[in-house]
Amino acid sequence: MKPKYCMCWFMELDDSRMSRWCLDTARQYASGSRELHPGDGERDSLPSSTDGALRRQGQLTPGKQVDVLTTSDGLAFGMGVYSGAVEVLALSACSKVVGRPVKKVLPALRALYPGHIYVHGGYDGQRRLLSIERLAPFGDCWEPLPPMSDRRAVVAADVVAGKLYVCGGWDGEHRLSQVERYNIAAGCWEQLPPMLERRSHPAVATLCGKLYVSGGFDGAESLSSVECFDPSTGSWCCLPQMQVRRRRAIAVVMAAKLYICGGFDGAGQLNFAESYDPQEKRWDMLPPMLARRVVSAAEVISGKLYVFGSEDDARVVSSVECYDPKCSLWEALPPMLSRRVGAAAASVAGCFYVCGGWDGRQRLDSAERYNPASAVWEALPPMSERRDRAAIATIAGRLYVCGGFDGDADLRTAECFDPSSGRWLSLPPMQERRSSAVAVAALT
Repeated sequence: MKPKYCMCWFMELDDSRMSRWCLDTARQYASGSRELHPGDGERDSLPSSTDGALRRQGQLTPGKQVDVLTTSDGLAFGMGVYSGAVEVLALSACSKVVGRPVKKVLPALRALYPGHIYVHGGYDGQRRLLSIERLAPFGDCWEPLPPMSDRRAVVAADVVAGKLYVCGGWDGEHRLSQVERYNIAAGCWEQLPPMLERRSHPAVATLCGKLYVSGGFDGAESLSSVECFDPSTGSWCCLPQMQVRRRRAIAVVMAAKLYICGGFDGAGQLNFAESYDPQEKRWDMLPPMLARRVVSAAEVISGKLYVFGSEDDARVVSSVECYDPKCSLWEALPPMLSRRVGAAAASVAGCFYVCGGWDGRQRLDSAERYNPASAVWEALPPMSERRDRAAIATIAGRLYVCGGFDGDADLRTAECFDPSSGRWLSLPPMQERRSSAVAVAALT
């Protein structure tokens, strides 16, 4: 059942069925955890994580056993967990009877999901953007923040020590070297020294509290240069160059080393991979990947590097491979269910999720999940819209997919996947249309 239909379904339930359903929903949300009141097998309470959130918000007093899910507040909480902020707030606006308990439990719902999703920059179909906005997981709207000083797309961006760094990119005319960071606690942008080179499409990663920016495109050629920003000194330093020029590569950190895979060197897609050891200050070539890859997705799970999809000589591929540093070998894995490039990808709880993208013919709304333990791809419910080049971030075990391009227009819409219920939840629309934007999650 899609979220936009679930509220009508709620209204058709009698009280007993709704109570039982909300109890089951809360259990699913808490990944099966269950608490029973001593001596009473018929009464259930909220999982401990939910109970703690309610206590912090003053809804439960210490030591008091309250079966909140058999109250109107509990029903509102279960509906909120199931449906997300958009649907439960829409329902509350239709009825004062429903609105009161929703208003009461909303702080507890928000307390379960600390932090915000930040989305910045990108392209709206006409220009590169300098705006940034954020959403609390149970917020009812995106909050505009002070804009960046430069319009940017295809940037290097990451969070280091509670600050969002934005480096380089393309403003529509020039590749940039300018760097700024958003101080989340202070709510303002801080100007930093520029990078040593102009670059768009770089690979970026954070290692040992420092920001590494590798390769990219300076407007004339792909780059092999690498530089590192140290927040403790506030300065950039030049590192040994990669052995291969590349842009649109992927960067990950594994076992205190920086890995760079694939990309485009100006002549073709690459299957070269290399690793950087900050202690030795040296790049080492790895065995070549089994496929050439650009704009692919990658993740480190259980000490292995997984690389998914991409383009190989202008063909969109579904292939997947895994690098094991212990034996220094790439291993072919079961392919994805769909060919895709430009997908939104992230990992949650040891599984890898791939959403949307382009298959060479059309933009995709499909999503799938890979479990390394079983080496199986599982099809997930489709997103509400086709999305290519969407932004993605994870917080509190959920995936947030924002914007993208549907083949006709850049999108303002956003949605959230909850693995515990296996459903997509509606989110408020962003303030601006965005594709090729960057999304990050950060605690407030």
